[in-house]
Amino acid sequence: MTEKYNSMEELDASLPDKHEVAEQLGIPLDKGHNEDLTTSQVGKIGGTIGGAKVKKLIEMAEESLANEEKH
Repeated sequence: MTEKYNSMEELDASLPDKHEVAEQLGIPLDKGHNEDLTTSQVGKIGGTIGGAKVKKLIEMAEESLANEEKH
């Protein structure tokens, strides 16, 4: 069953932290300025987080459609 979110803020809060993702990918993301990062590195971090968000949104939509079909 998919988790329920009452707002996009709740959904965003459930996503992995960008610093944790960067660490898992071996990308040196600082808490401050990161102007030395490449576009590729930034894309890997954002893609991981964005991909998780899209996956959760699709799961929520599929569950919503399934519930509508039951009624």
